[in-house]
Amino acid sequence: MNSKTLDIAGLYTSEQGRLRLLVRRLVGSRATTEDLVHQTFVKLLAAVDGGNIDNCPAYLRATARNLALNYLRDLKRHGDVGVSDAELHAIPDQQPSPEMTTVYRCELRRVLQVVASLPPKRREAFILNKFEGMSYDEIAARLGISRNTVISHIVIALADLDRKIGSN
Repeated sequence: MNSKTLDIAGLYTSEQGRLRLLVRRLVGSRATTEDLVHQTFVKLLAAVDGGNIDNCPAYLRATARNLALNYLRDLKRHGDVGVSDAELHAIPDQQPSPEMTTVYRCELRRVLQVVASLPPKRREAFILNKFEGMSYDEIAARLGISRNTVISHIVIALADLDRKIGSN
């Protein structure tokens, strides 16, 4: 039997109610039941095109049962968490509000102004370390100064930032 000679609509009408009951008893969820019954018929169509199936209702029941059991096994393995729409909407948005975004931008502008006011070598050492993530040794090699001088520049820059931003 192939998909052209199979009366899929008639088979669906006669079997889908029994399949829903079978799957629903196993998984408990109406939405999951609908998905698994749908997958069962998709698998039937693929199997019919690939070979002979003598007893389509039995094939459907076995496939639906296997899909439900696979779903339950995967659920245990992955720990599916159900969240209702009300619970989902109660979760606070992690994005800052427009007001906080404005405050953060103003603070960033203040920090950048203070950084720009640092002496050139101190500013460069600070930017290379804090913004570009370079190590003290890398900065020392790049600027041609000692590692201790780099550390001094960064410590003094941080103190300047704290003093100038903290006083505003």
